[in-house]
Amino acid sequence: APGRGRVGFESQGMGGFRRSPADELDALWQDGPPPGLSMEGADLHSAITEAAISGDHQKVLTLSSKWRRRGFAVDAPVAWATVKACAARGVWEVGAAMLNDMEEAGIELTPNHYECVLRACDRKERWQESLALLSRMSEAGLRPSATALESALRCCSKAGQIEMVIAVSDRLRAEVAHPTAPLRPSMRTYNTVMRALAGGTGPGRQDPERKRGAVAVLQVFDEARAAQMPLDDAAYKHALRACDLLGKSDRAQDLFTEYRANGFVPDVLAYSNVMSACARTGRVGHVLKLLQEMRAEGVQPNAFCYNSAMVAATKANRLPTALQLMRQMEEEAVVAPTKHTYAALLRACSGAGDWRTAIQILRRMERLGVEFDSVHYGLAINTCSRAGITSKVMSLLNEMQGRGLHPDVATFTNGLSACAQENQLNRALSLIERMYSVEVAPDVATYNVLLQACDRAGKYAEMVGLIESMPKLGVEPNVINYNTALRSLGRAADVPAVRKLFSLMGKRGVTPDQSSYRAAINGTCEAVIAGQLPLNVPVGLLDEMQSQGFAPDQAVRVALMTASAPDRERQAWLEGVLGCKAVDVLRAEQRTVTMWGGSGGGRGRGRGTAPPRGR
Repeated sequence: APGRGRVGFESQGMGGFRRSPADELDALWQDGPPPGLSMEGADLHSAITEAAISGDHQKVLTLSSKWRRRGFAVDAPVAWATVKACAARGVWEVGAAMLNDMEEAGIELTPNHYECVLRACDRKERWQESLALLSRMSEAGLRPSATALESALRCCSKAGQIEMVIAVSDRLRAEVAHPTAPLRPSMRTYNTVMRALAGGTGPGRQDPERKRGAVAVLQVFDEARAAQMPLDDAAYKHALRACDLLGKSDRAQDLFTEYRANGFVPDVLAYSNVMSACARTGRVGHVLKLLQEMRAEGVQPNAFCYNSAMVAATKANRLPTALQLMRQMEEEAVVAPTKHTYAALLRACSGAGDWRTAIQILRRMERLGVEFDSVHYGLAINTCSRAGITSKVMSLLNEMQGRGLHPDVATFTNGLSACAQENQLNRALSLIERMYSVEVAPDVATYNVLLQACDRAGKYAEMVGLIESMPKLGVEPNVINYNTALRSLGRAADVPAVRKLFSLMGKRGVTPDQSSYRAAINGTCEAVIAGQLPLNVPVGLLDEMQSQGFAPDQAVRVALMTASAPDRERQAWLEGVLGCKAVDVLRAEQRTVTMWGGSGGGRGRGRGTAPPRGR
């Protein structure tokens, strides 16, 4: 910082641009009061400079204010003492006013003056003012110092302005690449840039912002390495954290190896970042190995390390490993499981479909007095829903709301899914009513599950009405919703309703795609097999599909060949249309069924997936 022994900037040799060294400005205080001042003015001038030399910044500001009130003209020593005191005390308004006074008095403004006011803005998080000062410097033909840019970076980062952080870091990059007088930042500057960019990775950031900040952090780390900067502990930790957020487990491990090879001793933070990066990709073996290394080196794992190990076990679908880790935490009795630990364990239960263990974990949390939240109940409800245990789903929903916790849309949708599987349409409808009563808006996935519940209950007319009423309820049906209804109505042999849905899609700007025709053809083929429709109906839909430029896929071929099997003549005609032999299509389908060990699975839960094909 100015006035603390920092070497100043020498002449840049670019069109007269000059950066006065801070020590030259400090030397102005030794010159004494300017001639022509009254005795009061001379005494006040001397008092200001003496306070500046002694580092009494508050006294400088008090005396400088008195100087201005007395109407004395601003001069270079007083101006420098004032802006330097502003930097130390964060009084950016006084500093900015002094810059204006200097400009009006014809006193040369240097990058050091601007740097002081930028430091004051940094203290008070005045990011807009800091950017305005940088622009003003450019207009005056002055180039900012690394310290000035660091101040602007910190200021924008603290204000959560990731776009501005990136803009200032680009400005720094341009200064470093200056063709004749490149700025030579220190490792501290690179760390400041990475720390500022990491401000875009905080908990309040949206995922795209977090990832964008992490990508930029790794770019700056690579630039520091290319500039042969002495990479320090902070730099490696910034890079490891960025790898964690981006899920770059390979690079995280490489950096960790390099970090240790350069003589750094990993602490719990370094371990936790590389463990979390590996956990995101499900590398449970790597995470457990790092956990063992920590203990061997005398580094006590914290809850975050254990949570990362549980996340890795969850992604690898290894519930026993997650449970063993929980037991280790309890046996060591050093790190208490947190609510995030239990959430990770419940996710492992959900992945394994072990609803009994999920319920036991909830009860254990209750006995230990661990704070519940909606996430824990939501995960347990999801596990029970996947297992089709509707009674548990409903009791957990009631228990959850009894605790004053509000289910989110995903939790309600999981409850609806359980009702749909058990063919409990009335209970599903009551859940929809409960959603509206607690002001949780259903989404397209919620309505898709409700459509499936109508299908299972044989309420086909209600499906059309539901599709028609969704926009009035604030949810515009998507192609998956239409496909669910098309398949069901086709299976119910309700051809007019199928036509109505295709027409409705066109009116609402939803273009039927290949999956839409597949759903309608598969559904009507099931009705043909049941003797409820003639083969002409799915064949007509096939004609429409091909006229729209969609080629029939394996699911459509299987459905048509199966439906036409009783009429060998029609089947032979379809073989010509589809360009395949029925025996080959059905044999290939049988191999697929055998490979997956089943007959094709259920109808799905409707959250972001198209309805699976029929047989």
